[in-house]
Amino acid sequence: MKDLPYVFTDPVRFDKKIDPKRIRFGSKIDGSETERESFFTVAEVVTPETLILSNGVSIRLIGVKEDPRKRMEAIHFLKEKTDGQKVYLKYEALKYDDERRLMCYLYLSNKTFINAHLIKSGLVDVETGYDFRFMAKFLSGKEAVC
Repeated sequence: MKDLPYVFTDPVRFDKKIDPKRIRFGSKIDGSETERESFFTVAEVVTPETLILSNGVSIRLIGVKEDPRKRMEAIHFLKEKTDGQKVYLKYEALKYDDERRLMCYLYLSNKTFINAHLIKSGLVDVETGYDFRFMAKFLSGKEAVC
């Protein structure tokens, strides 16, 4: 071994051994993967921009502004799409609005983006009072929003 042109020696000596069974890395191999989203159901549609979830939390859809002329049609659309469906939420940097409602993007369990569908359907307007990730896509309205 000493006659070989290069012999590897590790300059860093580890004084502690890592037990991979104690430290979980979230891989499918060690069986410790966790569910990424928490699923809820919609208990009540208050307005086209405000919903109440099964856990009692009031949420506000990011980028959605109620159109008074199409209010009932938008509420009916939301009830129809979310009735009996599991939904999950995604967030922006701004967590709560002035009325302490949780600001979020609403997705069905099959990854249907409810905020975008409301806007594309023309049932609501785009909220421009604050900046959010999908503002440009919502304003264009014709692009596929995912």
